[in-house]
Order: sequence, then structure tokens, then C-alpha cells
Amino acid sequence: MNILFEDKFVSQLIGYKSYICNNNLNFKLFKYLRKPFFITFKSKTKKNFSTKYKNIEVKLASKMITYERKYLKDLATCIDCREAKNKDIPQLKKICLEDTSNSRFSNDLKLPVKFRKNFRAEWLLNYFKKKRGEILIVAYDKNKVLGFILMLKKNFGLQIDLIVSSKKHQNKKVGTSLINYVNNNYLKKKDIIRAGTQFDNIKANKIYKKIGFIKQKIPSYVYHLYSK
Repeated sequence: MNILFEDKFVSQLIGYKSYICNNNLNFKLFKYLRKPFFITFKSKTKKNFSTKYKNIEVKLASKMITYERKYLKDLATCIDCREAKNKDIPQLKKICLEDTSNSRFSNDLKLPVKFRKNFRAEWLLNYFKKKRGEILIVAYDKNKVLGFILMLKKNFGLQIDLIVSSKKHQNKKVGTSLINYVNNNYLKKKDIIRAGTQFDNIKANKIYKKIGFIKQKIPSYVYHLYSK
């Protein structure tokens, strides 16, 4: 069965209906959708879409790579880290609004500019509304927030949902310190910490490999579909 699930978070920000579909896609369903609409289609294999669907535009948004690392004992953190507090929100929002994102949303010029600029900040704010994420850690120096990591609890351990360093503090061990802090304080023995990034995000791929993450063999593909 092919089922579209509404992505209410994206729908609210983008201003029209957004859906998610995994692995199987039936174009016949589209005739029942009210235009305009936007669909994120996630597939375990690369797809070749027919050009006969004249009312739909399809774009390969990203090839996703998954990395995993087992719990390791007493890893080094070069920068102080702690749990996020409500008082951090203004600084966190400011970091999210910097032009540092390489996500499929930010890179898709067909999506509204306001959405591409604001989605990370709104995504992060959902943590404080208790709508997404279980752990939010900030890296800091005195009273200044340098970056953050948002985690999801999974049956295998922890999943990195969002990790961002401020523009001025990239390439200064902020991300590594955040990941290692989570490992030391929230990961249990035999647990795994998992991260996903885009194939073309060279910086992120290098960092994960450098700090001991193992790339998984099977990538996934994410497509964006738009009504014409």
C-alpha cells in the first residue's frame, strides 16, 4: 500500500500541504491532492522517474549516508558542554539563522526563501515545546553558545537529529566536543550513536570518519516532488 503522511511541521512553515512517502510511490494518488503540494519521497534505491507525469516535477534532493559509532569510554572534549536552557534560546536561534546549512531544504531553490531560512530555527524550537528530541546539548565559552546538538533516543542508542556550530566557530572542535560529550554522558555500553549526512557534504563526511564513525554500506535517496 502506498500511503502519504502529512509532514505538519513543513506544511506549517511552507504554507501549503507537505507529505512524506517512504520506499513506494504511486503517482495515481496525486490526483486526489489539492494543489499546490510538496512531497518528500525517501527510497532505499535510486529511481528513474518517467517523464509522463506532466503535472509533477521530480528532483533528486540528496543522497544520504549513514554513519555509526559504538560507545567509547572517556572521550576528550576540548570545549565545555552542558544541557541547553531556556535562556540559550536567543543565541541558538541566531546560530540556526546563519547561512551555514547544507541541507536538502536549504539547497532547494524551488522552496520558499522564508522556509529555507527559518526551518532550522523552528525545528530546534520544537525541542523547547517538547515536540521533538530528547536531549539538547550546547557547547559554550563563558556565556557564549558556540554550537549545539539535538538527539533522538532510539532502540539502538542515540540518533543525531541536528548538529550546528556557529559560523565563527566551525572547524574548531565544537562538533567533535558535542558528540563526545553525548557519548560520555548519555550513551550506555553496547549503545550506538548514529548520524546521517548528505553524500556531497564533504566537511561532515570527513569529520565523522576522522572521529571514528563507520560509514554504512547502503545509502538512501531523497526526492522532492512538486505539483505544477
